[in-house]
Amino acid sequence: MIFSTIDTIIRRSLLENSISIHWYAEYLFHATSCVRQLTTDTLQVINTINLPISADGSVDLPGDFVDDISLSIPSGGILIPMPKQNYINPLRIHDTTSGAFVAPNENQTTSDVNTVYGFPYSWSYYRNVDDYGGATGRRFGGTGGTKRGYSVIKSQRRIQLTDSFDGGSVVLQYISDGQSIDNATQVDTLAYDTIQRYIDWASSPSKGKDRSLEGMAYYNQKRLLKARLNPLTVTDIKNILRNAYTATIKT
Repeated sequence: MIFSTIDTIIRRSLLENSISIHWYAEYLFHATSCVRQLTTDTLQVINTINLPISADGSVDLPGDFVDDISLSIPSGGILIPMPKQNYINPLRIHDTTSGAFVAPNENQTTSDVNTVYGFPYSWSYYRNVDDYGGATGRRFGGTGGTKRGYSVIKSQRRIQLTDSFDGGSVVLQYISDGQSIDNATQVDTLAYDTIQRYIDWASSPSKGKDRSLEGMAYYNQKRLLKARLNPLTVTDIKNILRNAYTATIKT
């Protein structure tokens, strides 16, 4: 991957538009605004960080957090992803005796932990077995999965975990907002024309008008940028289609 600096893009834009260096600050402002917008859906800056879990089972969000990709538990050399759980209480309970915050889910029972066919791991299977002790199923309506997980609470700049998470750390993969952009920031060279068209649009009398010629030129370049950044190849698409077919009995 080849990178270009914001400074290079600005100077080239000034030369192409026959504008003096005195307009550098304005062009820098527009260029950084464009990169911040592109980081949300196109030039996504993905960071991975190890975060400690507090005593109340919450994790503080990084300052440049935009959206989460995954929250995982490190285990040796692998990451075990955790599911999102929207039922988690966003309010932290204050212990009037100790003065500390406690996890809002600490009173969960064994019925809330990992299950098999709708029953906890600790439940004894004493029925529906064959002569050799093998389970014969017939647990109709049972579900699997887990009720443990996490919920992102953006208003409080933190992540709340379910019970049993009151220490250790988790690995968060998230999209950064790119707020630390300056003229030395490096961006993918594929976004070169997109940033230039945004500068032209933002510095023109038609700024803010999406249907203007300058605005349409920017959005067309952004569309091309998304297409160029797409990692799918013809071979990948063929493989996806072929994997969707399975052998079956012919009648």
